[in-house]
Amino acid sequence: MNQRISIAILLSILGITNAYLLSHPNLIGKVGIIVYRYDYIRTFPRALLTVSMVLLVAIAISEALNFWASKPVKRAVMALLSLLALFWFVYIYQSFSGFSYRMTGKSFIYGAHLLPMIVLGIFLRYLIKSWLRSGEEKL
Repeated sequence: MNQRISIAILLSILGITNAYLLSHPNLIGKVGIIVYRYDYIRTFPRALLTVSMVLLVAIAISEALNFWASKPVKRAVMALLSLLALFWFVYIYQSFSGFSYRMTGKSFIYGAHLLPMIVLGIFLRYLIKSWLRSGEEKL
């Protein structure tokens, strides 16, 4: 139980930090948010809600798989979700390496990179946990 509280505190801190970073672009980034209608990250409360929903969905999927799926299915789906999160990070990295996104400010760019990494960490944690639990059952 102690470990769950530590992980919840860590995810809360990372989520709040990510929402803060996403909601504070520079002037060019603010114009881009208005032009492209990214209303879900325009202010800190909206960004916090968006980041929280993404993290809660990732945790809910992981917990549901952990509870209901068999070991091979759980491992395969967790590996697939981890790969999707990694591809999401690569896509964000390549997108923000372009000229227009590079001018949005470092905090916004770091926030955009942080969200897929947090989701990847969630999926990898459950994947590794499923591998470690199978070793305990054999003993």
